[in-house]
Amino acid sequence: MNYAATLETYEPLTLEEPVSTKPTLPAAPFPRKYVHSVFVDLQDARQAAQALRAAGFDERDIHVLESRNFVEAVSQDQSPFNIVTSMDYDVYMREANRGRSFLGVRPASYAQLKQIRDLLAPHHAYLAKYIDTWTVTELLP
Repeated sequence: MNYAATLETYEPLTLEEPVSTKPTLPAAPFPRKYVHSVFVDLQDARQAAQALRAAGFDERDIHVLESRNFVEAVSQDQSPFNIVTSMDYDVYMREANRGRSFLGVRPASYAQLKQIRDLLAPHHAYLAKYIDTWTVTELLP
């Protein structure tokens, strides 16, 4: 894993009901500064979100997205510097085209990445990566 020694501050998010049945999209700068993970089953993604909330993660920082909502959220900003790296972008878009579900969670610090990985793994998450401004850290293959 690639952990940076610097800490970054995160701007507050103003989102409504992020893990409800009503789709809500993450605020910009999504997809940067989020852990993204993919799930075959939407129910697994929802259970992973519950596990994150139970572990103390702010529900405003957790987003369960169906494939069409993930594509919409990623395309909010067309700037090439605000999307996932080209290779990762292609991988996630292929999963979206396969109808997969996604969970995005915004960690408060880099120190939470291992905890997030350990909470996502039992719910069959894959392609879990932390997408930062200039780096990508793989958490689960």
